[in-house]
Amino acid sequence: MVQQSILVIDDQPVYRDAIREKLANAFAPNGVSVKAVGSAHEGLDCVDQASQTAWLIVLDILMPGLSGLTGIKAFKHKPNVAHVVVLSGLEAHLWEPRTVNAGASLFLSKSSTSEDITQKLQGLWASTTTLPLRGARGANAFRLTSRQQEVLQLIAQGHPNKWIADVLHIREQTVNVHLSHLFRELRVFNRAQAVIKAKKHQLI
Repeated sequence: MVQQSILVIDDQPVYRDAIREKLANAFAPNGVSVKAVGSAHEGLDCVDQASQTAWLIVLDILMPGLSGLTGIKAFKHKPNVAHVVVLSGLEAHLWEPRTVNAGASLFLSKSSTSEDITQKLQGLWASTTTLPLRGARGANAFRLTSRQQEVLQLIAQGHPNKWIADVLHIREQTVNVHLSHLFRELRVFNRAQAVIKAKKHQLI
């Protein structure tokens, strides 16, 4: 069975340790370990050293050194990173679409309570059940993130974007970003074509 871990990356030690402790307590019943480091470079080293661990990365994108959208992409290129979640003090309405476009599964605001952050991470974790190690192209010819797969399942069930946004606890604008990625990756132009092609390739 693949080991599953969460890695908190934040250059503010007090905040970093508080979030790590909160998540460690919340995820302990699931057998999930939670680690914390102070920079993206340390985080990449940690991910590389535990190549058989499926990681969920909780990343502050405003840090010295490697950070921002480049930091998200660096972690998403790692085959054993299942999710990158951004935890930031930047304005959500401006940065959530940008971070999702760069590959993040979720944008969380640092102004949120630790209970709210924990709840949303648990929801993301539960929605994927297990976090598999990804191959270079996955089990099929399409590179879809776990969040994009969730959106694909929900549009196949006929749900509108607003409903999907409410269920996944994201903005409707973010759903549109995921759909754009889906259409581009599946090489289709609308929801109906996406569902047909997904069924053909047994993605849903």
